[in-house]
Amino acid sequence: MKRVVVYELLPDMVLARPVTNANGLPIVAAGTVLNAALIQRLQELGLPSVYIEGDALDAGGKTLEELEAELDHRFRHVAHDPIQQLILETLRTHLRATHGMGPDIEKPEAA
Repeated sequence: MKRVVVYELLPDMVLARPVTNANGLPIVAAGTVLNAALIQRLQELGLPSVYIEGDALDAGGKTLEELEAELDHRFRHVAHDPIQQLILETLRTHLRATHGMGPDIEKPEAA
C-alpha cells in the first residue's frame, strides 16, 4: 500500500483504504478501481492524498532511496544557498509523505 497525492492518481489504480468524508463516513470503498471521472471527483473534494494498492514505488519504478539520492544529486551545486536547501527539504518531505514515510498529510480517520 502507498499513499498517493490525488493529483498524481491514474486510471486503473485501486484504492487500498476507503475514502471518507469529514465525518468519517466512507464515500468510496476500498478496492474501487479508479477511472478518470472518479479521480476528478476526488480532486474536487480537495483531498490531499489516498491510499493505493501496491508498494511504495513511483511510476518510474524508483524506490524512495533512489529518489532521494537523485534529489541530492540535482541540488549538489546549490548546497550553499539557503533558499535552495529549503526547496530541497520541502521536496524531500513531499517524497517521504507520498511514499508512506513522512507525516500523515491525510485527514485522520474518525474513531
